[in-house]
Amino acid sequence: MIRMMRASQAPIGVDVGGRHIKAAQLARASGGRRIEAAASLPRSPRDPDDPRIHREDVRRLRDVLAARGFRGRRVVLAIPADKLITGIMELPPRGSGAPIEQLARSELARMHRHDPQSFEMACWDLPSPARAGEATYVMAAACSHDDANALLDLFENEGLAVKGLEIHASAVARACGPVLDDVSGIVAILDIGWNLANLALLHQDAVVYERKLGKGGIGPLVSAIARRCELDAAIAERFLIEKGLDADGADSAVTNGKVTPEAAQLARGAAIDYFNGTIDEMRIPLSYLANQYPDAAMERLIMVGGGARIPGLSDRLADELDIEVRIAGAADLAECTDDLDKEYGPALATAIGLATFTE
Repeated sequence: MIRMMRASQAPIGVDVGGRHIKAAQLARASGGRRIEAAASLPRSPRDPDDPRIHREDVRRLRDVLAARGFRGRRVVLAIPADKLITGIMELPPRGSGAPIEQLARSELARMHRHDPQSFEMACWDLPSPARAGEATYVMAAACSHDDANALLDLFENEGLAVKGLEIHASAVARACGPVLDDVSGIVAILDIGWNLANLALLHQDAVVYERKLGKGGIGPLVSAIARRCELDAAIAERFLIEKGLDADGADSAVTNGKVTPEAAQLARGAAIDYFNGTIDEMRIPLSYLANQYPDAAMERLIMVGGGARIPGLSDRLADELDIEVRIAGAADLAECTDDLDKEYGPALATAIGLATFTE
């Protein structure tokens, strides 16, 4: 049984993105859950190849939480993508009495060449694939003690108590629960951030696959458009957000400059080429899962993250992958005001999931 927390104990979900830090705090409501407070703050300027969060960012986050009506200082974080260790393994049947968790730890350590006692691990059973024997199929995820302690120390030294570290895929899957009630097949969740995109696949309420995609982040695409069209990066970003894959040849006023019809066509071509690469990367795991679970149809793709609302992207994914695509905004995931949904939209999904963390 899940232990319900009093409203005063609600944790703050903190999603550290490549460019912004998003935070959300929830409360119980008649319809399930309600967003009590939300915030987004830009990260401090740094080397774009350095994904680490720095002390200055945490200090600013602490101040923003206090100013924006968040209660308490208990936060839940997602394990950074570059610190996450994962593996899928076939182990003896649970009925055999074999120590499944211990075997999973040993196998994960072997796969990644780590000391079995050097990391904190979670594991869960996967639905048995077609034509499988009596084996137990397990997915395990872990973070080294050194990496976890460094992250905890960084936040706790600034007065924020870290209640838990969670796997990104689990948090975003839980956030998307309200838009998955009517789904019985396989679900894909595509989280498009600034630096990268994450793909999680769910079957029978379990995360059965997670992958960091090489293409899909907004930042690299903005840089590509700026180079190809000889635009300032800020104008290229604004053009992508406003026109995206739906851009036509019409002259488009953007920010403090103009995008010519020729540049608009080039920008649209760059965006299509880029996301075609994302789609190609997605085909491999989708095909793999179709082979593993041939009786379960790929039923829906949920889009979240800052890039989910790029015009035309959801339609292209639907057409190319032949799947229903839905963008999950904040109001789809929890009760909130129209203004909050408009401001944050699908970018708040991971923070909402982290905010529903229970011990």
